[in-house]
Amino acid sequence: MKRFLNWCKEAKFGLILGAVAFVFILSITLIATGTNKDTPVASVPSTSSSISQTTPPVVEPEPEKVDKPFTVNATIARYFFDPEDPVDIKSQALISYDNKVMPSLGIDYTYDGKSFDVTASFTGTVIAKNNDPLYGLTIAVESESGLIAYYSGLTEVNVYQDEVIQQGDVIGKSGESTINASLGNHLHFALKADGNYINPLKTYDKLVEDL
Repeated sequence: MKRFLNWCKEAKFGLILGAVAFVFILSITLIATGTNKDTPVASVPSTSSSISQTTPPVVEPEPEKVDKPFTVNATIARYFFDPEDPVDIKSQALISYDNKVMPSLGIDYTYDGKSFDVTASFTGTVIAKNNDPLYGLTIAVESESGLIAYYSGLTEVNVYQDEVIQQGDVIGKSGESTINASLGNHLHFALKADGNYINPLKTYDKLVEDL
């Protein structure tokens, strides 16, 4: 009987000791867990954000200047009638046709009586392609700024309506026309800005957008 009572006391003491140990361990665990929650976690920079993405610069095209409509050594057979020109030039800017004398609204170029390539004076859109009864086969090209170039008296045409052509493109070949029959093979070149014909000689090497 005494042995049984002693065993019960020892068992009770062991249970109490185990409970105390359990509570102690649980408390330590909770404290450690709370400490870990309060500890800030070092942030790792994002790889994608740390790599800078370089955007290539936008290269703007150089503004175009009006160029002569040919690459050969063509000469002027008839000038544009400009009131500001001297008398001797104005006398070479008159057209005689059907017993009438009229001012020339463009410049007529010849190349020793031979046919030559006609090139675009500036980049633009072909807005007209027709066979004029007086000036012959004519191409009209308009720039984005509204400058219009007329290439007349052509025998061959390499462009079509609404086509966008670049400065220097060969658009056709020089030829003949009814109103300028005395000139033989030639190119009649005219420019129009804001609805008015202007002197091509005063536009060469000037910015297209400024005319």
